[in-house]
Amino acid sequence: MAILLKVPPKSMLKFMCVSKPWLRPISSRKLVKTHVRLTASDKECSHHRVIFQDSTGNFKVSRLPPLFHKEQRVELFNMDSPMENPNIYTKIVGSVNGLICMYSKIEEPVLWNPTIRKCKKLPTFEANLRRDCSYYLNYGFGYDESHDDYKVVVVQCIYDDGGSYDTVVNIYSLRTDSWKTIGKFQGNFLINSSGKFVDGKLYWALSADVNTFNMCNIISLDLADETWKSLMLPTSYGESSYPLTLGVVGKDLSILCPNCHEGTNSDVWIMKHSGVEVLWTKIFTIDHPKDLGEFIFFSSIFSIPSCQSNKGEFLLLLPPVIMIYDGSTRQLEAVDHFEECFPAEIYVESHVDPLLIAHNHLADNS
Repeated sequence: MAILLKVPPKSMLKFMCVSKPWLRPISSRKLVKTHVRLTASDKECSHHRVIFQDSTGNFKVSRLPPLFHKEQRVELFNMDSPMENPNIYTKIVGSVNGLICMYSKIEEPVLWNPTIRKCKKLPTFEANLRRDCSYYLNYGFGYDESHDDYKVVVVQCIYDDGGSYDTVVNIYSLRTDSWKTIGKFQGNFLINSSGKFVDGKLYWALSADVNTFNMCNIISLDLADETWKSLMLPTSYGESSYPLTLGVVGKDLSILCPNCHEGTNSDVWIMKHSGVEVLWTKIFTIDHPKDLGEFIFFSSIFSIPSCQSNKGEFLLLLPPVIMIYDGSTRQLEAVDHFEECFPAEIYVESHVDPLLIAHNHLADNS
């Protein structure tokens, strides 16, 4: 067991193909969970990857560590799409433990592990359609550790010309390979199309008005007990006139807050729990690069991996660019220019098999 935990994720796949006696221990829940935890916590981020996407839906991937070293050329490798119609633009919802959730406007969501090239297409969920109403969907993807289950959430937002608004919340369990409808949240309009997954919960930002993107508070869905809670924003921001961006810094929920008074910088806040109380802490301020424009700070994706360089520099995934933030100077610098593609998600290599998880549940109940 101890030896297997040191084996790289891609090598695990080779060992699994040797024989059935090898397959059983390597694919056991305990080893898979321990292996992915050790791989994800590697301070060198040796097995972290950045997946890129172009306008035609093609994917490319690069290793994460070379992005810190500007003197090195960042290599991008082509990767086949798991979608049945790869020419249709695909939206990435998020990544957990090496699994990536994605969907397109004509296909159901899929759970894809690009490391071992395994993909699970989700069954169709029943949309709650109503006449003379408009719809949009908000997705979320996360991991329920208490049940060792991966879950996809689809929030159907329904509104009509008269101003009425309603939601229907559908949740998919990979372990049961089925959808169900759960209780909806109390609140207004979801802003970010994809929920941010942190420590067993999915987070969305709420707006008081369907026609604006100004965040008024945050809601969370606990994937274990499937209950909703509401969180307040940092009190020092009050009624901000700028849309705030929900993101993830390392393993913490964060908010990227453009300074509405000066308009030349943005604050990064992270959320910490102290018992039942939620505490917001400002960790640094980013000066806006003049050559990139302020629009990038309203990106729908904002992520800072938990790794950092030996110089204390942080890597920011803020599509359409990847940047390095130098804490000593508060300056951002674009890492590289990737022609005709943009960074879409960061994932960690693993041998988590979505097909095997769903199959094991069916076998257990047969």
